[in-house]
Amino acid sequence: MPETFRLGRRGQFSHGDLTLGIVRTGTDPEDPYARLNIVDRGSDYGEIRDVRVGDEIRIGVHVLVFTEVVPGTRDGHIAFTLDREPQQ
Repeated sequence: MPETFRLGRRGQFSHGDLTLGIVRTGTDPEDPYARLNIVDRGSDYGEIRDVRVGDEIRIGVHVLVFTEVVPGTRDGHIAFTLDREPQQ
């Protein structure tokens, strides 16, 4: 079962080689999104990407699924699950 995490607007999340940081959250409640800086040193991956609820990102051995995106310049946050790719 994947573990669920919450990341606040000014926070940073690290798990092994994976690091996430919120660059910004949208302010429109009709189109909530978060712009994230995503880095996985284990797979030499890095990018800035917009995410919305339901988006799934596979990076190296990690699988991120975004379950909540709350817009706002001060109180915006995201929630996501983090799982590992099954080993072959």
